[in-house]
Amino acid sequence: MKTLCVPALCLALLPGLFTDALGQGVQPVNSKNTRYQLEREVVTRWGKFNPKWYFILFHNKYRKGPDRRNMLQLAPTMALLNQNKVKAQAQEEAVSQVYEQEMFKFADRSLNKGYHLLYKKKIDELNTALLGMNAEAVQAGVQADYILAIHAERDRINADIGIILDAYLDDAKKGEQLRVYIGELTALRNDFRRLISLFKTSQDLAD
Repeated sequence: MKTLCVPALCLALLPGLFTDALGQGVQPVNSKNTRYQLEREVVTRWGKFNPKWYFILFHNKYRKGPDRRNMLQLAPTMALLNQNKVKAQAQEEAVSQVYEQEMFKFADRSLNKGYHLLYKKKIDELNTALLGMNAEAVQAGVQADYILAIHAERDRINADIGIILDAYLDDAKKGEQLRVYIGELTALRNDFRRLISLFKTSQDLAD
C-alpha cells in the first residue's frame, strides 16, 4: 500500500514544481532602466541611458563614448578581418615585388646592352663589306645568280640576328648566338672574296 502512495504523491507534486521553476526562471522586466541596460548589452539600442542624471554624474564619458556593443561583439570578426587584411597585403606586396623584378629583367633584356657594346659594330662592318663587294664582283664577271645567293644568305643571317635581339633572353645567351652569326657573316664575306678572286683569275687567264 505504501509503494503505491509514493508514486501517486510525486505525480501530484510535479505540476507545482514545474510552475515554481518556470516562475523563478522567466521574470518579466518591468523597470525601464533595467530594460535599457539589457538592451545596451546586445545589438538593440545604445542611446537610452536612464536614469539620465545617474549616467551624467557617474558615467558621462561612457554615455558619450562610441557604441561599445559592436566593439565587443564584433571583436573576433574584426580580428579575423584584420589578420586576412595583413595576409592579403603581404601577398600583394610579394606579387608586386616579383612583377617589378620581372619587368626590370624584361627591360634589361630588351636593351640588348651586350649587342650594342660588343657585337653591333662588327656586324655592321661585315654587312657593309658584303654590300661593298657587289661592284667588285660585277667587274670581275661574277654571275648575278651567285651574287643574289650570297646576299640571300646575308639576309637570312641578319633576320636571325633580329630574332635573337627580340627574344626574352639574357645578354649572355644572346652573346653566344650573336658570336655564331658573326662567324657566319665572316665566312660568307670570305667566300664572296674567294669567288671574286676566282673570277678575276679567270679573266686574267682569258686575256
